[in-house]
Amino acid sequence: MTGKVLIVDDVATNRIVFKAKLTEASYAVGQAASGCAALACVASTRPDLILASSRLPDMDTTAFLRALRAQPTARHIPVLMLTHQDTPAQRRTALEAGATEIMDRRTGDSLLLARLRSLLRRHHAQQDLRANAAPTAALGLAEGPPPFHPAERIGLIAAGPGALRLRADLMRAGVDTCTILPPERAIAAISAGRARADAFLLRLSEAEAEAGLRLMAELRAAPRTRACPILILLEAGTAALAATALDMGADGVVLAPACPQELRLRLSTLLAEKHEADRLRNTVQDGLQAALTDPLTGLHNRRYALPRLERMIRAAARADRSLAVMVADLDHFKKVNDANGHAAGDAVLRQVAARLRAPLSEADLIARIGGEEFLIALPGATRATARSTAARICRAVRDSPFALAQGGDPLRITVSIGVTLSRPATCGTLPSPEGLLDQADRALYGAKAGGRNTVTLATRPAA
Repeated sequence: MTGKVLIVDDVATNRIVFKAKLTEASYAVGQAASGCAALACVASTRPDLILASSRLPDMDTTAFLRALRAQPTARHIPVLMLTHQDTPAQRRTALEAGATEIMDRRTGDSLLLARLRSLLRRHHAQQDLRANAAPTAALGLAEGPPPFHPAERIGLIAAGPGALRLRADLMRAGVDTCTILPPERAIAAISAGRARADAFLLRLSEAEAEAGLRLMAELRAAPRTRACPILILLEAGTAALAATALDMGADGVVLAPACPQELRLRLSTLLAEKHEADRLRNTVQDGLQAALTDPLTGLHNRRYALPRLERMIRAAARADRSLAVMVADLDHFKKVNDANGHAAGDAVLRQVAARLRAPLSEADLIARIGGEEFLIALPGATRATARSTAARICRAVRDSPFALAQGGDPLRITVSIGVTLSRPATCGTLPSPEGLLDQADRALYGAKAGGRNTVTLATRPAA
């Protein structure tokens, strides 16, 4: 099955006809004869889409849609309303009340099914984003409340004098910013950063139909615009392209003449979906970042460091280069916490992290892998350069005292560093990240035993 569709219509014949069409198209179909029955069915079965008549026996369109959207589990279910009298006022009323799409019930099957496919494609994409974001939210790593969205920018892709009139109508209808983009220059302007838009309204005339569909496909593929909604306005003579446009990736299709208020409502609905998708993607990205980052120092943590170190070992072997691995540990750090409190200790750790990072390049790895223990990996470093870098880090920590936020005398801290070197494998066996860490740890014990505030290299490189 390609999705679960709930048909809501008080006329049994209509339900039977639609069920036959949708079942043939491999949809799982449920039925309800009233608004109340539909609301109960939604709560129990969670359909993927609702196909509802605009005339219900027990409530009007607005009441039904508002009751539906009040259910937490139904807030994001797309609703396609089928009208008996397809008027601009009826379409605006349904869109304002929360309908996702609205169309004349006399529309042909090909366009109806294309609209269903388009709505379900968007719905399932949003569901996937929510599923990916759910573990992040459960771990407390999700974003806070949705951010404030700036004025929405609409790119009007249209040619001819009618473009200026359409832009003026949209601005009067409440669109924040609307920029006309000539079709032949739209992609170049967007790619070069000369034009920016959050959504596109693409007007297609009969003469521009083929080029317009090709332009829509390019917008869908371009990195800057692939996540932007696209609403198609079909002029006279192009109505037959509606189903094709939807299947090619348009998020909505409107037949001209179209009321500017309806266009604004449709664009607002599509932009609300886009903002939600952006928020979910950011939640996942932020959650991944939080899972791999030490929140105190901003450095990577052990979860990130070990897989990264393994990749560095393999890359060094392929390039026939060495890899230096260091473990740095602050000396007598427990005394800092005992004498000054954990807030002071945290302040010191943040400053130490900054000093450790300073001499390193983008290709190097630094991570906090324990309370006051840090891992540093330098690809391509020789024994001499590894010792020199480690000594420079020791001086950077030792020579400048650490200021405390609560005042008092600055603290002097030292660090001990153990270093090992991974050489290109001669027998086909690569050292493991854990093996390199163990060798660097053993060298660190030597630095501690030798009086601290010093660097010790492992007696033999790992291979």
